[in-house]
Amino acid sequence: MKKYMGYELGRVMILNLERDDLLLETIEQELRKSGIRNALLTSAIGSLQKVVLHRVVGMGREPEDEFVTLEKPMELASLQGVVLDGKAHFHMVVSDVEQSYTGHLEPGTKVLYLGEISLVELKGVSLCREKNENNIGMIVEKEERQ
Repeated sequence: MKKYMGYELGRVMILNLERDDLLLETIEQELRKSGIRNALLTSAIGSLQKVVLHRVVGMGREPEDEFVTLEKPMELASLQGVVLDGKAHFHMVVSDVEQSYTGHLEPGTKVLYLGEISLVELKGVSLCREKNENNIGMIVEKEERQ
């Protein structure tokens, strides 16, 4: 187990996504435009017309993932995670009228009516995600490049 501490919060970004906006791609694009490299996702709700996610399906040393694409009206009940070094790592809970789905948000997920996303900039940390020997993306301190 490793622990990393940040000591200061920065700007708050609230995004109001509209029909056909790509969820992950729009969030990352707006973070880049604002110069925000690290952030905490604090809230996300909305409706989706296309959901692309992956979820774990095995118990081996290396992750075995199943990629799922759903194209139907879905409620975005929860989206949570962090942005490290400009890259979002978000997990989601979505549902249709019959069942719920969970997994890692992937590119291609598209808003139906609206998406309301809020993020808070995390300052004073220099973190990124790197794959370990088991191909698992772990949080590590980012090496300063000279």
